[in-house]
Amino acid sequence: MSLRVRASGLHFLISASIALLASLLVFLVWYPSPYATFSGGLALFAMLVGIDVVLGPVLTALVASPDKPGAELRRDIGLIALVQLLAFGYGMYTIAMARPVHLVFEVDRLQVVTAADIETSQLDKALPEYRQLPWTGPTLLAARKPVNQEEMLRGLDLGIQGLDISMQPERWVSYASFAEAVFTKARPVKLLLEKYPELAGQVQAAAAGDGVASESLRFLPMTSRHASGVALLAAPGARIVAYLPVEGFF
Repeated sequence: MSLRVRASGLHFLISASIALLASLLVFLVWYPSPYATFSGGLALFAMLVGIDVVLGPVLTALVASPDKPGAELRRDIGLIALVQLLAFGYGMYTIAMARPVHLVFEVDRLQVVTAADIETSQLDKALPEYRQLPWTGPTLLAARKPVNQEEMLRGLDLGIQGLDISMQPERWVSYASFAEAVFTKARPVKLLLEKYPELAGQVQAAAAGDGVASESLRFLPMTSRHASGVALLAAPGARIVAYLPVEGFF
């Protein structure tokens, strides 16, 4: 029994250490706050850790019999470790492919766009600076209106396929070029506080952290395939100063 405990315990420590290092990459680089919630990264990583970190040590405990020859024991544990690494690698690949790449202003909201939302064949239609999807966290962009009827019809066709204009690379432009339109479209924060008075403290803290008056803030709904919330904006530049986990469409 002591062999089983030692072997599974060591396996758990190694697995947990690898998971800890992976979590730093996932939550500090690929899914910085609040994108772990908006893009489903927290659920994906929790499932990966639950399966990989727990299952590997359990299997090691099952095969670590003191009556088993050393060579056979090493072979069995090596096979478990190999399968575990392959599963972990596939899990990390899945998390990477679901990572948020852009936060795009789209008509009346900020839409979280993930790598999985993008048709890679469409990337060559984007401006040169947007043809490579980022690996260091999402960038802030805007989606422009169609410039002609052909582009409008193409956009409608893609929309029918489930690709909103925020997910169409040819429509991406810099957020700064749309900052005035973004701030004009955003609604006064007082309307948000009338709906959710319990948010007053968080709004005041966000304003104080940015050095502006709380009543000058505005808000836009922030949406994704997994969650919704609001982003608080400040002038100039319609810069985002905070995210709040409440429904923004009302």
